[in-house]
Amino acid sequence: MSDEISAVTTDDASLLPGTAEERAVEDRAGMSTISSEELPMLPGELRAHPEPFQYVMIAVILVVITGLEVGTYYLPHDFPRPLYVAILLAFALTKFVTVVAYYMHLRTDRPIFRRFFITGAVGAVVLFTIVLSTLHVFE
Repeated sequence: MSDEISAVTTDDASLLPGTAEERAVEDRAGMSTISSEELPMLPGELRAHPEPFQYVMIAVILVVITGLEVGTYYLPHDFPRPLYVAILLAFALTKFVTVVAYYMHLRTDRPIFRRFFITGAVGAVVLFTIVLSTLHVFE
């Protein structure tokens, strides 16, 4: 039974990408040793993806924005209501655009994908506004 388990968990070295030396370096240093220039570009991509460190920095920025958003939530009476809503919407829009651009890779893909996504997002906002106005939410 243990032979079956070890056979499943051990990869065939001939099927793994790179040389044995490159895999050993990657095992020691992790994926951060691969620069974006070394990664192959997929069909439809115009530029290379960010390096792993940049993804971590983007995550830190998103955490900071979320912290500011939560802090703003606890100050509803310190701002006029329209300004309060505008600040929260600006934070949400900033986070949304950052996630879409980097983690959904629209920043590196062809512009047609970005146009499809933006068209759908704008259409959803327009539809949502129409539905809310028919329910007399804005009165």
